[in-house]
Amino acid sequence: MHKVKSTSLFKIVFFIVSVTMVFVVAIIAVLFSIFGHDLYVSYKSEELIPKAKALSQLVTRLYLENADRHTIARMIYSDEYSVADSAVYVLETNGKVITTDDIASRGESEETVKHCFDLAIKGEPVTMPKASLGIVVGVPIYDGSDGIIGAVILVHRGSVMRERLNSAAMQFGLIMIGILLVALIPSVLVFRFVTEPIKNVSETALAMANGDLDARAVPKGSFESQHLAESFNTLAEALKSNIDHLVVERNRLNTVLDGIGEGIIAVDRHGVITHFNSAALKLLGGKSDSLPASLPTYHSVADIILRALDSDKRVRGTARILERLLRISATPIYEANGSLVGAVTLISDVTESERLEQTRRDYVANVSHELRTPLASIRGLSDALCDGLITEEADQKRYYGYIQRESIRLSHLIDDLLELSRLQSGGVAFSKGRVELYEIAFDVADRMNGLALRRGKAVRLDLPEDCYYANTNADRIEQVLIALTDNAIKHGTDGCEVSISLRLSTDAQRYIFTISNPADIDQSDLDHIFERFYKADHAHSGEGTGLGLAIVSEVLNLLGEKIEVAYSDGVISFNFTVLRDIGSDKKSDFSGGSTVEAAEIPAQSPQSEDASVDLAARNDNE
Repeated sequence: MHKVKSTSLFKIVFFIVSVTMVFVVAIIAVLFSIFGHDLYVSYKSEELIPKAKALSQLVTRLYLENADRHTIARMIYSDEYSVADSAVYVLETNGKVITTDDIASRGESEETVKHCFDLAIKGEPVTMPKASLGIVVGVPIYDGSDGIIGAVILVHRGSVMRERLNSAAMQFGLIMIGILLVALIPSVLVFRFVTEPIKNVSETALAMANGDLDARAVPKGSFESQHLAESFNTLAEALKSNIDHLVVERNRLNTVLDGIGEGIIAVDRHGVITHFNSAALKLLGGKSDSLPASLPTYHSVADIILRALDSDKRVRGTARILERLLRISATPIYEANGSLVGAVTLISDVTESERLEQTRRDYVANVSHELRTPLASIRGLSDALCDGLITEEADQKRYYGYIQRESIRLSHLIDDLLELSRLQSGGVAFSKGRVELYEIAFDVADRMNGLALRRGKAVRLDLPEDCYYANTNADRIEQVLIALTDNAIKHGTDGCEVSISLRLSTDAQRYIFTISNPADIDQSDLDHIFERFYKADHAHSGEGTGLGLAIVSEVLNLLGEKIEVAYSDGVISFNFTVLRDIGSDKKSDFSGGSTVEAAEIPAQSPQSEDASVDLAARNDNE
């Protein structure tokens, strides 16, 4: 911002005063040039008449004393009677010049003097102020008995008069210039006294404009100047109070806007952004120091905003920005008089809700599919039996067996759905206590080994016999181990061996169970492996319902534990944590580099596959 010079008012006033005084001097000079001559002539004429009369009386006295011309001339030009800057003529009645000190007594001078003489011998003083020769004054000379014997003529020549006038004008001009200079000194002091408080108020205003709201003017100078400073300070206090209030309101508004999860962008009636929150920047893919209008993704939002401003009604739309699905709603804003002042835009991220909605639809479809298969089998078999198509008793028993297995499968599916629903509802609380993990692991490996042997596979407990105490829920840990082992048996490669191992975490605060087995699986399936009804065989033709691993994930989440899956070199591994009971745990040997001996698991006698699998392990996928 251009800074106004603080002395500009002083310069303006000083210039005006100086010009005014010069103008006054010029007017006086013009008036002097017009009226000075007449004043000088009048003054000089009045001065010469008494001197001419005194010379006339001198000549009369000398005449009565019979003085000769030489004596008369000597007396006339003596210091007592001399007339400075004027020529003296003494003439007799016949016009003869008795004496004169005028060296230019011929020509025009003689005519002017002769004319004045003719008037003077008539008995009255004569004044010729505007004669071409200059100022001419004539006084008659008496002989002592009222007889006129001549005349005294005084001539103040024009050249002398002009010199005197010029000299007087010069002196007057110098005097006026001196007066001007002398008058400017108090004027400067007065102007500084007047302008200094104004300068102080101006500097205070500039300081406030630059952000210093605590700056105040100093009341000084005249009463008016002090009143101006005090009034300005009152205005400054009110302005500071209003600005502080606006700052508080703005910060409060920004806090409220930033606390809202949805993005908010407010614009004026021309579409220029006036307010926005951090959520709007985040949703549009901007950084904290960027502006929404500078982002290329803002064009989709701007289009909806402009449509709302043009149509004067709420406009909704969706846009896919940076892999997010955003719902955008722009609403016009009106003043009390009904005029449009802008619009406010709400930006919501509906990606998750859309995903959940799609998940819900997929869930319903998957449940319907899983329920339809056993129901269709049961209905088909029962229809055949009811219609009498199966007459042989052996075939009827075989059909009854099919119906029983399908009903058991349907029951297991419903149990799994109810179990998963209870876990995800958050209404299940697991009690924790001191648990010995080796006993649980050995029991699970012992039970699941029989199932594995019937499938041509094996289960190996890769864990030295010892006491491994944990703070957890024994039943749920057993449920998780059974589910993961059953999943490994079902989906492992032919003739594979399922390994169950245990190790300490790096911070020694938790145990880490690992269930691993050779398997064939796409890497892309690992990200969805804990989802409900997800199966690596996307035709849903494999074993299980796809709920086992989802139940495992929910159980461990409720226990405060984590589970991860890894696939490398054809081997898939499930790793989940169990909180270690450090206070009562015996220090087991988990030193690196030691070989862990496999627990000896006895071979199991053939038994029903369903009898050896726990609730969560009956139906799972990879």
